[in-house]
Amino acid sequence: MDEVEIRKKILKIIYDLNKIKRGYSVDSRDLMGKLDVKSEELFANAKYLEKDGYIELEEFLGHEFKAKITQNGIQKVEKMGF
Repeated sequence: MDEVEIRKKILKIIYDLNKIKRGYSVDSRDLMGKLDVKSEELFANAKYLEKDGYIELEEFLGHEFKAKITQNGIQKVEKMGF
């Protein structure tokens, strides 16, 4: 899976969970399990999405984090239509 696909899937997972519970923060370990990627790869792609304003990260030691989708992230997912 390439980086663009990983980023799309990260956004979609967080988007779907946010629809169930608004403002939900997804744990990086849960994302790793759903995406089957290494923590370094997940962290790098999450940082990319944060830099573009699509998610907010709360970082912990190592490459662990909690991620929350922003309004820009919600609009991006809805615009992509998946």
